[in-house]
Amino acid sequence: MKNIVGQTPRGDDFYPRNAVIDRIYRRLDSGNHLYLSAPRRSGKTSIMRAMEDNPREGYIFTYLNVEDSTNSEDYFRLLAEELEKSAASGKLARLGEKAKGVFESFLERIKKVKLAGFEMEVDAKQAKPTYAEAFEGLLKDLDKEKATIVIMVDEFPVALENIAKTHGNAAAVQFLHANRGMRQRAGSGIRFMYTGSIGLPNVARKLDPAPTINDLNIVEIPPLSIDEGLDMSKRIFSSYVVEVPEEVLLYMLGEIQWLMPFFIQLVVQLLIDESENEQKPIDKALVDKVLLKAANHRNNVYFASYLDRLSKTLPADQCETAKAILSHIATHGLATRNVFQQDNAQSVLETLEYDGYIHEHEGNFRFNSPILRMWWKKNA
Repeated sequence: MKNIVGQTPRGDDFYPRNAVIDRIYRRLDSGNHLYLSAPRRSGKTSIMRAMEDNPREGYIFTYLNVEDSTNSEDYFRLLAEELEKSAASGKLARLGEKAKGVFESFLERIKKVKLAGFEMEVDAKQAKPTYAEAFEGLLKDLDKEKATIVIMVDEFPVALENIAKTHGNAAAVQFLHANRGMRQRAGSGIRFMYTGSIGLPNVARKLDPAPTINDLNIVEIPPLSIDEGLDMSKRIFSSYVVEVPEEVLLYMLGEIQWLMPFFIQLVVQLLIDESENEQKPIDKALVDKVLLKAANHRNNVYFASYLDRLSKTLPADQCETAKAILSHIATHGLATRNVFQQDNAQSVLETLEYDGYIHEHEGNFRFNSPILRMWWKKNA
């Protein structure tokens, strides 16, 4: 198992999250559309790609990232073209002969949309064809008896925020309703699975109090357990022929605390490098040294997104409040809710908690990750 830090591990490099994957299949088997809820660096994308690469009997998964979408039609274009690629690659071939004709019809619709996009002649009496119509037409026509097709949409909340920023809240709300309507009209053989590095319920609620996403079944992705973290660490060290006493591994995990795969992978990478540089075995003292090093500015490539996300997605006043809250908690280690007196503090606390920066325990807010806390205190 190679140590893939900051990218999406696939195949043998993916640490199996069997309990989470079993939970997802149970919800899909029950006919639900899903939202995978977890903060950034939690392995959501890795889980989806693993399910795409190794689907269980009766399922076909198709994955796409819509982070760069800035309008509704562009979003549906990405969905339509991803299914077009899936059809061309043969991924959907096992749906049978009936589906073959369905996809031929779909590809013709896509062709018309593309031609219209190049300003080719379109019948003036007919409305200009759209990707949304082509995509929904496919959903209606697909053979639903051979397999369940799961359309996995990554970074959906980011696309939603992009649309709100570019075209206004009304356009974003319309986009939410369009997606809800499509889910409701989809046949029993179609499922949607959304996720993203920010919380969809929080974003949607700010835009529209109407129940535009209450049909989504939420699946939370928790951190690894101590046993899982220990097993993952052993697998990685073993692949690099590095021996580490179990006592030291348990100490490492205890210091990391928030056992999302990324943080384990980052610390393991630094431990191997530091052990090699110093020609010393990995012990508790080296773990302590590496944890401090993990917050060094050289790791900005991994942690800067936590800071950038605030200015990119929050209004200016909320962004300043968020930075003040996080800096206070980073400096003091914890803080109660009533410490923050800004008018928007309570809603910002909710955003920061949902998006994985902090959590509340026994009345005190703390950083989820001690490593992120150290980085924030030093660099933010």
